Amino acid sequence: MGSLPTELDSPEKAMAFAVDTAGEFLDGMVPGGEADPYRAKWYIRPIIDRLGKAPALAPVRSGDWSTLRSRDTFRLRTGRSLAEADVDAALGYAEEAGRAGDALVDMCRTHPGLRLQVGIPTPFVIGFIAFEARMLRWRGAPGGGDRGFPYYRPIVDATVREIVRIQEALGDNVVFQLELAAETLLCAMTPGVLRHGPATVAGRAIARLVARAPHDARFGVHLCYGSLDDKPAVTPRSTAPVVALANAIARYWPAGRHLDFVHMPMGDGKQAPVRPRYYAPLTRLELPASTRVIAGLAHPAQPLAQARQGLAAAESAYGGVLDVAAPCGLGRYTTVDRARSAVAHAVALAETDL
Repeated sequence: MGSLPTELDSPEKAMAFAVDTAGEFLDGMVPGGEADPYRAKWYIRPIIDRLGKAPALAPVRSGDWSTLRSRDTFRLRTGRSLAEADVDAALGYAEEAGRAGDALVDMCRTHPGLRLQVGIPTPFVIGFIAFEARMLRWRGAPGGGDRGFPYYRPIVDATVREIVRIQEALGDNVVFQLELAAETLLCAMTPGVLRHGPATVAGRAIARLVARAPHDARFGVHLCYGSLDDKPAVTPRSTAPVVALANAIARYWPAGRHLDFVHMPMGDGKQAPVRPRYYAPLTRLELPASTRVIAGLAHPAQPLAQARQGLAAAESAYGGVLDVAAPCGLGRYTTVDRARSAVAHAVALAETDL
């Protein structure tokens, strides 16, 4: 799902790992842009570290990232604007993709048709982690000038610029994976009768972002329950939260941009449930016919026979064949061997559907 263990510290190694381990079951995308040990291990922390160096920001809290709450957060200094900062460079997506471009060309000589998967945490994720609730503050400018969200909007604008740069460089050879950890957690922690509200807000925000991308750009959506040391932050009792969020995203998806896949985490980080009730909400999933649904239920420690029961229950509720992947990025695994076992587990499950 984009990130890989720290030993795979170059785009060449990352792409070779994907091709060699998944083989004929590879879905046509290879990672490579996050092939940096610090980025692979900490996912979004390098972005927050770079953002925190902006002179316009002052520290609010420091943390060692040992838990999801123990992290660095910031606020704008009085009279300063985040638009002053080089948010594009702090995000670094175009630079990462640029490093992977040559490796993709080389890989396509022997494996034509591959696309680079570029992970893009949503602006809400970046803002939530860096600025917490102040990210949602609305500010009116004196004298009737520009107004808006002084934390959130500059991140949106910078994200769009990075997507445009990457698309211009790679054309149809790239798929942008929008990563919605904060949005997924919010939906999961909201009672079911109230979940429509945050899901709708997230779906509309994603639509506004994607609508600013170049025409015919390709996207996937990675829903995520957060992960630290390969443990999800929450473990919902069913797939209802991810179904609600996926449906909202599809409902507002803009025309002219491809929604290639939606990845949904399933399970508790150790195993995929086998009871049909857990997967029952998948019957309410309403995605475009061309959108692949990826069941994130490949937990390598789970006995394969039991995992197959879970996949069968999921496909029965969905009413069709599901793609299979790990529930989160393979960078959550500390070693290449563990990541390889996760891919092997997913391949074994995929073989079940042949």
